[in-house]
Amino acid sequence: MTAHTLLGLIVLASPLSSSLAAAQDWTNLGGGPGRNGQSPVIGPRTPTLRWSAPNNVVISWAPFVWNNAVFTVRETGFPQSGGAANDAIVSYDLATGLVRWSKTLAYNGNPAQQWIASIAGVRDGRVYASRSQNGTPQPITALDANTGAVLWTSTATQTAFAYDGAVFEPGGDLIVGDFDTLKRIRASDGATVWGVTRTCPVSGNCGAAVSATGVYIDEAFPGGQILSKRNLATGAVLYQSPLMPGFTDQNSPFVWNNLVFFSRTQNSTAVDFLFAFQDTGTALVQLWSTPVRWTTSHEHGVGLDGSIYAFNPAGEFVRLDPFSGLELANAGVFAPAAGTNLSPKTAVDAQGYVYLSNGWASNPPNQGRLWAFTPDLSQTLFTLNYSRQNNGGPALGGDGFLVMCDLAGVYVYRDPVASYCTAGTSSNGCVATLSGIGTPDANAGSGFTLSANNVDGQRSGLVFYGVSGRVAFPWGAGSSWLCVKSPTQRTAPQNSGGTSGACNGVLSIDWNAFIAANPGALGAPFAGGDVVQAQAWYRDPPSSKSTSLSDALEFVVQP
Repeated sequence: MTAHTLLGLIVLASPLSSSLAAAQDWTNLGGGPGRNGQSPVIGPRTPTLRWSAPNNVVISWAPFVWNNAVFTVRETGFPQSGGAANDAIVSYDLATGLVRWSKTLAYNGNPAQQWIASIAGVRDGRVYASRSQNGTPQPITALDANTGAVLWTSTATQTAFAYDGAVFEPGGDLIVGDFDTLKRIRASDGATVWGVTRTCPVSGNCGAAVSATGVYIDEAFPGGQILSKRNLATGAVLYQSPLMPGFTDQNSPFVWNNLVFFSRTQNSTAVDFLFAFQDTGTALVQLWSTPVRWTTSHEHGVGLDGSIYAFNPAGEFVRLDPFSGLELANAGVFAPAAGTNLSPKTAVDAQGYVYLSNGWASNPPNQGRLWAFTPDLSQTLFTLNYSRQNNGGPALGGDGFLVMCDLAGVYVYRDPVASYCTAGTSSNGCVATLSGIGTPDANAGSGFTLSANNVDGQRSGLVFYGVSGRVAFPWGAGSSWLCVKSPTQRTAPQNSGGTSGACNGVLSIDWNAFIAANPGALGAPFAGGDVVQAQAWYRDPPSSKSTSLSDALEFVVQP
């Protein structure tokens, strides 16, 4: 393998990199259109703080991630009558925390007409924001996500607020649910595609969820509530669920595959249930209901297998089977999650790990928490404390960043060393896995070993790295993927050792030592915060291209 060969292949991969990044965004409350908390990135396994920025706000609002940037509202005070708005929409660089821009939406000085600015969602280069709230209808303003410049103001007004949010139909138009309307607003110019009336049980938590086939909202109905599925093209009702007893609710529906879930709770054990419906294409058929704890503004998480993360009536954090509602795992009570004000927010990463915030917005302020769990809830990876984080995350995005906001700051976490991409399976059935042991520090001279294990025995190979980011491009017609963007730097060739025909070979190099011995290597001299991507290559004559690749590793050079 020559450097020229690698360079040529990676250049071909470049068009895929933008689409890969787009798929890793956190665009709306709940992460994506289905509002189920799922993210295609691998989140941190340790609470390693990448950066923080002071917030100093009176209320903390949700962060959104798009194209390696974070967007949130910094509110230093409530809007003043005849005075200032006291808020701004701020964009930060996701990797460094540097402020990209700050924008205050126009404010007319009348808080009875215009309220705190909130972000409805971010997608396709636009940040959608408004000063609306229930009883104070306002248009949506689209800002350029790269500059903060105003692109358009919507034709229609609406009363959705920060806890409603907006979701996006497959083409990128906004679906905005508020107390008495549901609207589709065109992303390109703010025109109203359609608008229909609806009755939400309680103002402030009337957001929708979207699938490829329709829009789901909850609506008041005699004797309780129902879920309606509406047509994406027209807003017309397609069909509705059976009645769910109860009269108020402060949650939104969420979707996984053809299952639709709704936590219909109002602090009454007689009617506080999580409902599951199957969307058959012609009806919403109830599969089950199970008692759950009363929650408000609850953004649920759904596991890779569809399992639902929720709270049972005892306040225990549980994992439920999506097809039966039966409890699969129980993490117990995580105080103060079982307090009187529980507004959980959940994110689930690409390997099923769960990040749970209790959404604390009450006194004492130091009761805010975020927990990270293994998918089966058997292990708590870490716990973080916050000051009234309210709606402030978690959000997952970029290349594995976890974002949280509270009264004091914006916090972004990322493991110093993180695996990504998919390893190929060699002709012998070997799947080479790259790992890092030690600390990547270009000034240390040694101490960070990159090792590819499960390599075919007695094969020649090497480790190569780049400093320009990730890609995902098929390596010929085989199962391997090229995961390191050009230009790349090869390290010295070596033999994997082990036994021919077995998967006990190893390719290993001390990256710190390599950089120390090669001051002219790609990226040198390195500084703290530099990001490196690495992958292993080895000979595999019977396979496509006669070679195979490991998965990849991304690491942050430590100061």
